[in-house]
Amino acid sequence: MARISDFDIDAKGRPSSAAEIVTASGVKIYQLPIETFPGHVNNLSLVCAPGYTLLVDVGTATANDQIDARFAEIRQRFGVDLGPEDVDAVLISHAHIDHFGNAHRFADAGAPLLIHELDARVLMEFEERLVLASRDLGIFLYRAGVRDDHVRAIVSRYQSGKDWFAPIEPAGRLRNGDVLGPGFPLLHVPGHCPGLVCLAVDDVVLTTDHLLSRITPTQAPQSVTPFMGLENYLRSLDKLRRFGDFDLGLGAHEAPILDVRARIDETIEHHMRRLRQALDLCDSPRTIAEISRDLFGPQHGYSVQLALGEAGAHVEFLHELGFLRIDNLDEVAADLQAPGRYLRSGRPLPDRRPD
Repeated sequence: MARISDFDIDAKGRPSSAAEIVTASGVKIYQLPIETFPGHVNNLSLVCAPGYTLLVDVGTATANDQIDARFAEIRQRFGVDLGPEDVDAVLISHAHIDHFGNAHRFADAGAPLLIHELDARVLMEFEERLVLASRDLGIFLYRAGVRDDHVRAIVSRYQSGKDWFAPIEPAGRLRNGDVLGPGFPLLHVPGHCPGLVCLAVDDVVLTTDHLLSRITPTQAPQSVTPFMGLENYLRSLDKLRRFGDFDLGLGAHEAPILDVRARIDETIEHHMRRLRQALDLCDSPRTIAEISRDLFGPQHGYSVQLALGEAGAHVEFLHELGFLRIDNLDEVAADLQAPGRYLRSGRPLPDRRPD
């Protein structure tokens, strides 16, 4: 049975010191919390098996001093005689910049970068990805009913601070079922990100951003990015449930997950509640922007985009499965950018997740 050392937690439920996890077969995993952006903490995972050391995620280049400090911490506390330069391979769990932004440091030191094939292009053609993602985000915002000046502000905020990453060729493109190192199977879990993966290490599963201990990963419509969307995410939760019976889950944010199956159930129920809320709001016609405001209240900064994406993912799910219909179809037919106004179709949402 997996064992975990003592570690410190801050007021927001985030680890503030490294932790050592020992799996049933004796493989050691070290969680290394670092602040990738102000107030935003990522857990890097260092998997140490006999003859093989794997680092899962690399943070951002601004976190290099913290990474060095965490390696020094596990050397002092746990006797780990390793530094960042000793990593045999790097697994990028998915192509969000807080997880891959520091890839060059490890690639330059000789560690091959591994990433799922659906996310490899983001690293290779980062400028193209930023342009296309900005365009598709803008189209979604217009169709959600966001005012033109707000659309431009949200897209500008999305682009801000992301032009520093230089494209890089990953050494390996991964697929579902691939095995890393001495026998660690990979699970592809699209939804939060197209190429998101989890990794099983004996009786511990690295859930990365797919499953977190306290909050739920942000969602966005599949109409913005293929292989995202709530339907893909919920199906991927089912895949994780069938992946194995794990003693412990290690998310890329927040504290370890002590009961993986129970947390999957809680996460599904969270989205069922949100689907019911969105459906109830559509007793009268609503745009996605109006639904977002009703669900989450006033938002500021980057949270505006996150709230709109979350609302859009739930509305997309309800509409595609026939629980909502477009009330202003003539207006949408006349103007390709006109926001749809969603109205309850009359089909009842079941208590359990619709298949």
